[in-house]
This record gives sequence, C-alpha cells and structure tokens, in this order.
Amino acid sequence: MNMCDVEMNLTRTLLDPIVYDKTVRPARVHTDVTNVSFDLSLAQLIDVDEKNQIITTNQWITMSWLDPKLTWDPLEWENISLLHIKYDKIWLPDIVLYNNADNLASLSQISTNVMVSSEGIVTWLSTGIFKSSCAIDVRYFPFDEQNCSLKFASWTYDSARIDLAQKTNIGDLSNFMANSGPETFPDLTYIVQMRRRPLFYVFNMILPCFLITSVAFLGFCVPSDSGEKVSIGVTTLLSMTVFLMLVTDSMPPNSDSLPLIGIYYFSAIIIVSIATGMSVASLNLYHRGKHHLHHVPQWMVRLFFIIIPKLLFMHIELPVLWQNRRENLLKCKPTKTSFPLVKSETKRKQTKQLNKYSSNKYDYTNKNTSLHNGKMTLYEDPIEPNPTTSLTSSDNLHSFDSYTSPPLILRSYTSIQSSNRQQQQQQQQQQQKSNDKNNQDYLTDLSNKYTNNMKLSIDYIHRIVEQNEHRYQRLEQNRIIAQEWQLLGRVVDRLLVVIFLISTMVVFLVIFLQAPHLRLK
Repeated sequence: MNMCDVEMNLTRTLLDPIVYDKTVRPARVHTDVTNVSFDLSLAQLIDVDEKNQIITTNQWITMSWLDPKLTWDPLEWENISLLHIKYDKIWLPDIVLYNNADNLASLSQISTNVMVSSEGIVTWLSTGIFKSSCAIDVRYFPFDEQNCSLKFASWTYDSARIDLAQKTNIGDLSNFMANSGPETFPDLTYIVQMRRRPLFYVFNMILPCFLITSVAFLGFCVPSDSGEKVSIGVTTLLSMTVFLMLVTDSMPPNSDSLPLIGIYYFSAIIIVSIATGMSVASLNLYHRGKHHLHHVPQWMVRLFFIIIPKLLFMHIELPVLWQNRRENLLKCKPTKTSFPLVKSETKRKQTKQLNKYSSNKYDYTNKNTSLHNGKMTLYEDPIEPNPTTSLTSSDNLHSFDSYTSPPLILRSYTSIQSSNRQQQQQQQQQQQKSNDKNNQDYLTDLSNKYTNNMKLSIDYIHRIVEQNEHRYQRLEQNRIIAQEWQLLGRVVDRLLVVIFLISTMVVFLVIFLQAPHLRLK
C-alpha cells in the first residue's frame, strides 16, 4: 500500500461521522476549556479613509488548538505525523473581527487547508482583507500617527469554553475591554500603528498656502498709486478659501479635534485678512495729505522717520524735507484779509522809487507853453511881428498926411510903430502868462492823476504778484504735507511687511511643531 492510500485511510478513520462530529467543541470533558492560540500578521495597509474613518488592511491569521479526537499513532500509519484536511471538514473556532466595517467580509477571507498533527494539534492558516472602523484623530494632520485596533474574539463561546491566547507576547493588551454581560468572553486586540507620509500634503496643500500668503504680503510692496493693494489681498483670501474647502472634503466630520493643517489655513486666512485691512489703513495714510492739510504729528515723525527707518535699514532724506517744511511754515502764515500783503524788501524798494518819482514836480516856468485844441506846445522866444503887417485905417490916414509933410509923417510913423510894437508885446506877454498859468495848472492836475493811477496800478500789480506768491507757497506747503504722509505710508508698508512675514513664520512653526515626531528634542 502506498503512502497516499495510507493517508486517505487515516483521514477517513479520523473523520468518520460515527467517531467525529465537526459541530462539537473539541474537549475530553465537557467542562474543559479549549485553548486557542491566535497570531496575526499585518501584510499590507491598503487604505485609510479619514472621512468615513475606516482602514483597509491585508491580514495573515494563524490559529491553533488541541482536538483530542484527531490523534493517532504514527507508527501504526507508516510514520505519518501530519495531515492536511479541508477546513470545512473539522471544527473551527468562530473567531470574528468585532469592529468589522465590511458587509461582505466572508467573501474577502480566504481559508486554506487545516494542518493536523498526530498529537491532535490543529493549525489553521487563513488570510483576508479586513475593513475595520477606526477613530481617526486628525489633530496633527498631516503629521499624524493613528492607532487603530483590530478586535478578534469568539462570537458564541465565552471564556468558560474557549480561551484565546497570543502565540507571542508582542501584542498589546492595554486596550482590552471587559464584556458587559455575566459571562466573560476572551478577546485579542491588535493595535495597528500607522504614521502618515506627509510629503504629498506638504507639496500640495502646505507649500501652496505658504506661497499664497507670501504673495499677499507683497501687496505692501505695490505702489499705493496703482490701486492694486487691496485687490491682491482679496484674491489671496479667495484662494485660501478654495484650499480650505479641499482640506474640509478630505477630513472626517469630527468636532473632537481640529487638524493642524486646518488650524494653519484658518490662521493664514486671519493673517491675510488683517494684512488686507492694514493695506487699507496704509492707503489712507498715503493719501491723507491730499485731503487733510495737516502735518504729520511730531511723535509720529520721531517714531516713523527716525527710529523705525534705522531698524528697517531705510534711507530717508529727512533734513531736506524738514528744512523745507520749516521755511514754508515761516513764509506761509494765514492772514485775515482777502489779499494778503507781505512786506517784502522788493515792495519797499518799489514804494521808495514811486514816492521819489511822484515828489518831482513838473517845472514849466522857464518855458513858454501854449495849448491849441487840447495839445500843448512849448516855445522860448516871443513871436516877432511881420514887417509887412497891414495898418489900420488910422495908419493909412497918417500915411496920407506924411505925403504932404514928410518929416512930420516920418516921426509920426516911427512913434506909432513903436507904440504898436509895445502894445503887441504886452498883449503877447499877457497872453503867454495866461497860457503858461493854465498849462501849468493842467499839467499839474495831469501829473497828479497820472501819479495816482500809477500808484493804483502798482498796488494792484503788487497784490496780484503777492497772491500768486501766496498761492505758490500754499501749493508748495500742500505738496510737502502730501510728501510727508506719502513717506509715512511707505515706512508703514515696509514695517507691515516685516511684521507679517515674521508672524507668518512664527504661526507656521508653532502650529506644525506640535506634531509629536516634529518636535524639537
């Protein structure tokens, strides 16, 4: 008889229905306890579903127990000491996974043949893919470590009939939970410790968030006149909200703890929101000089123009700015009149020249003047009479008499001519004096009117020039005020960049260094 026939006969003998019943718990006496040795080996961690809090693992299970009815003497059976029997032909303990989360658990398990030794020791090797529930703690996500338990126990036999024992002492029994019923059911709990590899989340969630937050701080470096500072902050907030939605979709709806990445995103949103508000405040400071014509307060000048620029390594031309401010403050003093007059040196010189010019009187006494049809004519010598001037009728009479008596006529003509010349000269002198007096009075009045008009014109020109000077000084003063506030806005922008960059780094380190394996030791 060959070896196969001997093994077949041995199997039939052991599994004879008259001798062996697979539904009966193996024990010599009914009160004896069947000791089952259980060993589990994790072959592969297939999936961790954080949202549904389920882990999927590939487990290798080894169970062994003593069946007194499956013993034989190897010498009687040609030294056969080990048999391989199909698993459904003998009694098997109903060991199940208590925290099972798979509806089709039986289809995912593979049971192999059972190995039976001549001493009656039965060894059952099986493998399966188990889906078990696990309370995911996302506090340190994505730098988290999870401890998930796999609880195996008999479903129908209590500890008085089946006792589970570990094959090795590596297992952890700290999470053992006693049964709440009157009977005690032995169970074995295996802790699966998993550490997440965070590289995927670092490059896809953390670094983009950090870079987007840094871009928001670049808004402080954008010129205030461009009008894009607030837009950068709002766009950054929208991007952060989208990333936060991605994190929310991958996290379980658990209120026990918040993941580190969620806390970081929320902190980043708060920082970017505050940075956007500070950008608005910085814009108000930058444009404050255009609407509020007030200089920067002295304490702000000392703080933001002297102390802070030294700390931020900023170069500010403060002496020139302050000198211009001081000079313009001395020049531009408000007056109550509508036309402010400044007693400048130029006006005093012009006033002296005008007084000197107006004090000189026109002297026409040494000259002969005449006015014909409103026009003035000057001459020095009297007009000589014409020798051929016609005589009057009396002169003709004398001329007729002189024909009869030439000597008498000659004397008479000479005397008459002399008297006429004297009369004519007297008349001309009187007329000249009268004309000189009238012309002198007219010229005096004309000079006075001209002087008054000249004074009025010069005063008006002075007022126009002074108004223009005052307007220019006021515009220059407003320009200096605007420059002061603009400079203050730039210093505040630089200060906010440094503050928010430091705060972002501090928040990043404080949050993520809470992870246990990232803490500095």
